[in-house]
Amino acid sequence: MLCTRAAARLGSVFTTSGLVAQQTYTHRVAAAAAIRFTHQCRLCSTGVVDSPGKSTKQTAEDGSILKRVLHKVGFTPNTKARLKVTSHLLYESVADKINYVAFFRDFNLPNTFNSWFLVTELHVWLLMMRSMAEGSETGEDGRFLRNCIVEAMWGDVNTRAKKLGANNPSQTRRQIEILSEQFQAALIAYDEGIMSDDRVLASALWRRFFEMDCDDYTQIERLVKYVRKQALMLDSLSRDQFITKPNVAWHDLDKCKVNA
Repeated sequence: MLCTRAAARLGSVFTTSGLVAQQTYTHRVAAAAAIRFTHQCRLCSTGVVDSPGKSTKQTAEDGSILKRVLHKVGFTPNTKARLKVTSHLLYESVADKINYVAFFRDFNLPNTFNSWFLVTELHVWLLMMRSMAEGSETGEDGRFLRNCIVEAMWGDVNTRAKKLGANNPSQTRRQIEILSEQFQAALIAYDEGIMSDDRVLASALWRRFFEMDCDDYTQIERLVKYVRKQALMLDSLSRDQFITKPNVAWHDLDKCKVNA
C-alpha cells in the first residue's frame, strides 16, 4: 500500500564536490576489487586456477570480508549515492516523458512557466507518494529518495526560471519562493484527496491544478481518473522497477478519457 501522508516538511540533501569525488574513487576501487575477486572465484570453480591451501571455510570468510569492505565504502545496492541517481532518473521520467502540450490543450492551460510547474508538481507528488512506500516509518530509503526527487525538481525549476528571468534575478527568486509555499500546500491537499473519495480529490485538483478557474466538470473528472490510474500504476511497480532500475511508464493523457 502507498504511504500517502507526505505532509512532513521536505529536507534537501547536499553533497560537497570533494565528498562526491572521494566516494567516486572509493566506489571504483571497490568495484575493481569485486571484479577481481569474482573473476578469481570463477577461475577456481572451473578448475583453470587452483586455490591451494584454502579450505571452503576460508573462501567463505574471504567473501564475507569482501562484502564488509564493499558495504563500508558504500558500494551496495541501497546506498544513498545510488538512490540519488535514481531520484534524477525518476524526475527525468516526468520532465522528458510527460506530454505537457496535451495538458495545456485539453485543460485549457496557458503555455506558461506556471502551467508547466503545475503539471510537473502533480507528477512529482505522485513519485513522492510512491517513494514513501519504501520504508516511510522505519527506513531511510523512502524519505531520502523523496527528498532527492524534490531537490531535482527545484534544480530544474531554478534553471528554467533563471533563463526566463535573467534580467530580474530578485523577482525570479521571489517567484520561486511563492512556488515553494504553494508546493507545500499542494502536497497536503493532494494527500488528503488521494486518501479520500473522488470528490475530495476533485476539490484539491480544482483549487490547485485548475486554480479555481474551471467550470467544465468533465475536465476535472478526467484529471481525477488520470491521477488514480497513475497512482495504481506506480503502486504496482516492484522495488526493483522503481528504485534499482527505474521503469516508470506513465499513462498517456490522450488515452485517459472520462467514458473510456
